[in-house]
Amino acid sequence: MDPMRKADLMDEIRSKIGVMADKLDGDIEALYRYVIETLYEHVPAYRYVGIYLTRGHEFVRFHYAGYSSHPPVIRFGQGLHSLTAARGRLVRERVGRRTEVLVPFYKGHHLIGELVVIGEPEDDIDGEDLALFREIASLLEAKVKECNSSQND
Repeated sequence: MDPMRKADLMDEIRSKIGVMADKLDGDIEALYRYVIETLYEHVPAYRYVGIYLTRGHEFVRFHYAGYSSHPPVIRFGQGLHSLTAARGRLVRERVGRRTEVLVPFYKGHHLIGELVVIGEPEDDIDGEDLALFREIASLLEAKVKECNSSQND
């Protein structure tokens, strides 16, 4: 994809997600679904977009679009999900012709979940994509915090 066109697309996605985040008025699950569907529908290289949430001692797939060989439930200590949680930051891994990116998001110091994006071909996910994923994770953290503080009022 042409670098200028990609920059414009990333900005459009940021704008759409930001506007919807404000409109959803605290419905964090609707925001998760919107993020997944927007990324998947607007970027053909994203073959899979999903969000896994933590529950007990597992990562549980909340919602997704596309195909992934990741199972719907992953025990802590297994695979890239746990590596991402342990590092506390974005993990990017090439697997064959694909690139898998996992981005954790938190409420304070507690892991809430991970945004998972799988791209193909592997070199289609670049620094601009990674910056977008980090921004989305930050937005999700802010909205989780906002939802919890409004519930405590």
